[in-house]
Amino acid sequence: MKKLFNANSHQRLKLINIKNSKGELALRVGDADLFGLINIGDDSGFYKLAEDVDSFDTESDDFGRALFRTLNDKDSKLNVLIGSRKFTEGWSSWRVSTMGLLNMGQGEGSQIIQLFGRGVRLKGKGYSLKRTEPNQRPKGLHLDKLETLNIFGVRANYMAAFKDYLKEKGITPSDEIIELDFPTQPNLPSKKLKTLALKDGYKDNQKLGFKRTHFPWLYEIPAEFDGKIKTPHIALDMYPRLEAISTTAGNAALQTNVRNEGKLNQSHFALFDFDRIYLALQAFKQQRSRSNLRLDKKRLIDFCLGDQNWYTLYMPESEFKAKSVADIKRLEDILIRLLCDYTDRFYKALKTGYEGQFYEVIPMHDEHGSMLKLYQFEVEDSDDGHEYLKKLEALKALVAKGDLGEASKWNAPHMVALSFDRHLFYPLLSLEDKDAVPLKMRPMAFDAPSEVQFVEDLQAFYNSAQGRDAIGERSLYLLRNADSKSKGIGFATAGNFYPDFLLWLVDDASGEQWLSFVDPKGLRHMDLDHPKLGLYSEIKKIESDLASQAAAGEPSLTLNAFVLSPTHYSDLLNIGDKIKKHELENRHVLFMDDGGSVYLDKMFAMIGR
Repeated sequence: MKKLFNANSHQRLKLINIKNSKGELALRVGDADLFGLINIGDDSGFYKLAEDVDSFDTESDDFGRALFRTLNDKDSKLNVLIGSRKFTEGWSSWRVSTMGLLNMGQGEGSQIIQLFGRGVRLKGKGYSLKRTEPNQRPKGLHLDKLETLNIFGVRANYMAAFKDYLKEKGITPSDEIIELDFPTQPNLPSKKLKTLALKDGYKDNQKLGFKRTHFPWLYEIPAEFDGKIKTPHIALDMYPRLEAISTTAGNAALQTNVRNEGKLNQSHFALFDFDRIYLALQAFKQQRSRSNLRLDKKRLIDFCLGDQNWYTLYMPESEFKAKSVADIKRLEDILIRLLCDYTDRFYKALKTGYEGQFYEVIPMHDEHGSMLKLYQFEVEDSDDGHEYLKKLEALKALVAKGDLGEASKWNAPHMVALSFDRHLFYPLLSLEDKDAVPLKMRPMAFDAPSEVQFVEDLQAFYNSAQGRDAIGERSLYLLRNADSKSKGIGFATAGNFYPDFLLWLVDDASGEQWLSFVDPKGLRHMDLDHPKLGLYSEIKKIESDLASQAAAGEPSLTLNAFVLSPTHYSDLLNIGDKIKKHELENRHVLFMDDGGSVYLDKMFAMIGR
């Protein structure tokens, strides 16, 4: 625009009446390219009024084409769009960056919310449809400004009401936020800690990745995987959903402590719409980007009518019956859900069997994706916000000085700050109650209270006589694992599972290392066949493969995996009398309510076994 006006400073603004379009007027300066478009209902009336105004010129274009549909073209030079509430419906564009409301939105109304929605849309990096997180933005590009929707109003009283509405929903307007970058302090030892990674070239869609090398039929295990992978089995528990429906309807709650297990009646399948089921699976496959997985309708039907040992369904006996068309539709939906879960498990099992051959040992380093370097805070510009800001600034100064002792004493209401000297960086920060604090932070160090409990239990155990005896002469190190494939360590082996923590024991004299993957999460609704519960044995296969590839004289690396359950054994559902507590512990499932000194003592005994 600036160049356009400099080049045509002697020329006036022109309003162009495009006669071949309906409701469209265009703007330009002199004979330059059109830069603006006006799209209103009474365009001819507006144009007649404009002809009597001396501030700009008017001009008719008998041959021009409609311009509204060209707004999304890559080479479009239209950068200003003026219109009315017509834009609240039937229009979508990635280009909207600024909206102005003139004499509009003086009262609260859904149309204004719809109008804002036109600007909230964003294509995002990699077609993610999301704005980038602060820690993902390249420095110096001001990407946050480019991704911000700016809204201004002239006599648009609803703008103030809208800001109040955002605050009620827990969203603080950007002009009332103070940003704070909080660098962490690395605590990586000089000795090389060993960790795992999938070899380059074998990940996802890379040249040697599973997606590029295998094209299996759904429900048929290829010969090369036969006997090498566990036959997929899933469990679907309908009780929580049915209990919610019952509660909403005002009925008595279901007896969820007595859980009926059954199979769908295959005689009902003749009434099912298998075209709908097939298309639902195709949509699920496409949504999960499983383009290399082949699906055939006949194979699908044969699978459904065959042996039903591939699933376990928990549902009241009465829900298995079909007395109406609605019941048939409900049971068909349950079959679709079962098949989608099985499809997911089947694909991951094959991907596991393939990728499990290509792990390698790498040294842990400062640039590893799990070595978090920066927290980013958005603090409300309020009295409460300033109090938290002072506290965070004080902690930031302690961390910058490396004063771990003083940092470990820091506290603030509804916040967690752990500075454990065996963790590879500090502090570990998180929010106990996101709604109770006048700030937001990214990323969170913890997703669940059980993770905080584990670190606190481990810290107390490490500093106790019992802990020193269990650990012996070995050094202990801990790291919070990032939960994404681009940063953290995950296992297709366990259903694309990313354990929460990596824990090392290192014999400084011999160089021998024990690396354990630890996940402190609830198991209340988890079935015994869940891949996560099988990682303890699958990891041993990876350990064996890595040992066979190790150089002669290389100190050994022992791998283990543990699931730590904050759920009491007696509260586990879907277990019944199928397995005793000590049998679960033999599968490396330990119970945190036994106390840190108990479950951690058991864990270290198993690591050293």
